[in-house]
Amino acid sequence: MALIKCRECGKDVSTEAAACPNCGAPPLRSTATVAAGKPKKKQSILGVLFLAIIGAVAIAQCSSNNEKKGETKPVAQECAKDNLQCRGDKAVVAASVYCKDPIERLAKHSVRWTDGTFEMKFSRFRWADKAAGTLTMIGDKAEFQNGFGAFTPVTYECDLAADDKTVLDVRAREGRLPG
Repeated sequence: MALIKCRECGKDVSTEAAACPNCGAPPLRSTATVAAGKPKKKQSILGVLFLAIIGAVAIAQCSSNNEKKGETKPVAQECAKDNLQCRGDKAVVAASVYCKDPIERLAKHSVRWTDGTFEMKFSRFRWADKAAGTLTMIGDKAEFQNGFGAFTPVTYECDLAADDKTVLDVRAREGRLPG
């Protein structure tokens, strides 16, 4: 006759008892030979070894260095100073960042942007001064609130310097772009 721990109250119970004399719970018959609450040493070593292998594989996958010697990374394409299409395509993202706040400051009340998550705020561009390399970015994805609380669509323009980071001027007028 061996003693095991009761799974409910933790008191010692005989393996031959039908129930725990303290709480009445039936004893665990399948774990009578295993020490209560202690896993086998072999199982714990295998568990630690398994976790170590999984961790090593994860670290190896995350930190692999696939760069080959002699290969060069692709360099961003530089635009010619007089290439409107190339300069405008590169400036449209910068304009969405740098022109948003100055355009919002033009409104007397609140502004509601109607562009989607992956949609650009500026759909068109033109030269402001070709010799200086400044661009005018044009869009119509905003609505300004009027004094009565209604939102009216506006067309806005933002002049960017040649560095595509400096905002030179912003303008807004009621209406949408044609087409």
